[in-house]
Amino acid sequence: MVDTYTFKELEYKARYDKAMECLEKNRIFSLGHLIENLSIEKPAKPALYFENSCWTWEEFNSECNRYANFFKNIGLDHQDRIAIMSENCPDYLFITMGINKIQGVTALINVNQRKEALIHAFSVADPKYIIIDGENLPHFTDIYNRLTITMDKIFIFNNNDRFPHKFEEIDNIIKNCSRNNPKTTKNSTIEDTILYIYTSGTTGLPKAVVTKNNTFYSGVLGHSIVKLNSSDITYISTPLYHSLGISTLWSSVVFTQGSAVLRRKFSASNFWKDIHKYKVSYTGVLGEIPRYLLNQPVSELEKAHTLKKVLSLGLRKIIWDKFKSRFQIEHIYEVYGSTEGYGPLINVDEIPGMVGRFDPEVHILLKVNPETEEFIQGKDGKYQKCISGDIGMLLNLIEDPELFDLYSDSTATNRKILRNVLKDDDDAYLMTGDLFLLHEDRWLSFADRLGDTFRWKGENVSTQEVESMINSHQYITSCAVYGVSIPDSDGKAGMVAIDADTFQKLDLVEILAFMNASLPKYAIPLFLRILPNFDLTGSFKIIKRKLKSEGYNLEKTEDPLYFLHPIKKKYIKFDETVYHNLRSGNIKL
Repeated sequence: MVDTYTFKELEYKARYDKAMECLEKNRIFSLGHLIENLSIEKPAKPALYFENSCWTWEEFNSECNRYANFFKNIGLDHQDRIAIMSENCPDYLFITMGINKIQGVTALINVNQRKEALIHAFSVADPKYIIIDGENLPHFTDIYNRLTITMDKIFIFNNNDRFPHKFEEIDNIIKNCSRNNPKTTKNSTIEDTILYIYTSGTTGLPKAVVTKNNTFYSGVLGHSIVKLNSSDITYISTPLYHSLGISTLWSSVVFTQGSAVLRRKFSASNFWKDIHKYKVSYTGVLGEIPRYLLNQPVSELEKAHTLKKVLSLGLRKIIWDKFKSRFQIEHIYEVYGSTEGYGPLINVDEIPGMVGRFDPEVHILLKVNPETEEFIQGKDGKYQKCISGDIGMLLNLIEDPELFDLYSDSTATNRKILRNVLKDDDDAYLMTGDLFLLHEDRWLSFADRLGDTFRWKGENVSTQEVESMINSHQYITSCAVYGVSIPDSDGKAGMVAIDADTFQKLDLVEILAFMNASLPKYAIPLFLRILPNFDLTGSFKIIKRKLKSEGYNLEKTEDPLYFLHPIKKKYIKFDETVYHNLRSGNIKL
């Protein structure tokens, strides 16, 4: 039993419990139901701003109803699936909330997926219908013939005659659909699946995470943690197919009866313009966004603004301090929650660099070998719990493993479960894959994710730390650091990828001098790769899987490569001769 909470934790828990009791008492189990109520209680209040348009809650509900009634009439039944692939736009919310009203399931396809990954995402969802916006139509057309769905089940919207196609345009059809509330809205249950939100795919093909009405109530967190109310205006610039955008920020708007500002794509140069234009008071940021904003030139717009509250995911202490100080943000609340959204951690005390405090009734931190990714077990075969100062993997207790359906794929779900952890044949935990440093009083801060640490010259190298140091260079805004194997060498050598536009500003002699002055010798990347651009997830994470697999193999990439020669003490062009000498052992490291 946890017997110590901070004052702010107790305050947060009280607000959360009261809010959940209110929802359950009024038998409100879905966002569709809340939106319907808002259309009656606050019909004229602005619900959504997008570019130069605005929808009131009455108008927003009406638009949702058109999609709900259309798909209900053509045969979408309870828990049937529909897939959407679209950039942020009002129709994205109209569609997902409309489908929620008829108890359908919307699979949110990542617009950055291509070829095999995109085919996989659609196949996993196995949708009855598919909706594609015009911007992503070419990518869908490219793989359509490899899907099993028939042409009459596919609808295109917001194309505006940009790309020719052979599918049905839904824009004109929807104009004639009923705007009345469907009779099904109040039929939702707390256990209904409402969304498939995909994992980022940084370590393999994306997995479809099952999101139910009960997990979609993370909107209550906005009310409970951030103390949002109906006067708050929330800025959503992260993709709606990402859980931060739709599950956390949008649901907070609905629950608190506030207003949302939706941006098609995040833009660092337009961020403060939007904050001023719409008088935004709250937003959510992923770990990279604050750094993008800090890299922008100082402007008058970043001063005297209305943005007071920020919810962050993965904000490191060094960036936290700079972000809060430069932009004068009053409150930053850190939340840890993977796409899977199970057993979140919350830093309501606003301690920079801390993710939150783990609850022994819900969480456990086990020692793990960062190189092998295996749990450390004692001579008795039991797992080793971390103590203050240790780094370990966070696991979350699963109360009923038999009913646990994390992913749409049960095999993928089972791979994430660790059984018999503390009790023989009597417990099960969800492995998060994330490593944390345990501090005094149960506080946790991020350590490297598994796979983000490699060993070289007998030392552990943290990719996060190396990236952070290299990114502090005046001309570098983003880089990717990873380990690559070299024949007859222990561990892995470091490799850094930098985009071509940034590389044009760099001098190889100067950047090496900078790294020599900033990093221990063993952490300085041995290889440097120049990319046309980075492949990013929707949450702005650099996808390293392909980079790692290609390494410095000249047969797998034509990108310019450089090698830190151990004798010449400088980066030289990595060509066939150097490649052969390295592989044959003629170059001694």
